[in-house]
Amino acid sequence: MKLKFLYLAITAFIILLVVSCSYNQDVGNITDTDSYEKVREVAWEFIEEKGWNDTAKEGWQSAKVKKIIADNSYELLDKTYEGKEILTVSFKDKENVVVGTPLILVDPDFNEVIGYMAGE
Repeated sequence: MKLKFLYLAITAFIILLVVSCSYNQDVGNITDTDSYEKVREVAWEFIEEKGWNDTAKEGWQSAKVKKIIADNSYELLDKTYEGKEILTVSFKDKENVVVGTPLILVDPDFNEVIGYMAGE
């Protein structure tokens, strides 16, 4: 009886271990969530201020948001963000492909534009 209980306990432990280790959080591809609504709006306002909105799909609702680590390949308005986690906002054209509109970089804590990366 004790041996069956031991086997049952070990089996339950292994199952719990496998299930907990297989849980995969993909925070790098969070898109179109309400928590990023303000981020997309701020990025769209920046696009309009710069006059870059003529190639992008109308409105901020089409924007995609991703988390990245800032590096020197981006035009950061404040270099203190290098090496820190920031948000990127990209816009699509009417055919839903990425266009020449610059990628907008946003501070995740303050929802402020902190830079951009020129589009293709």
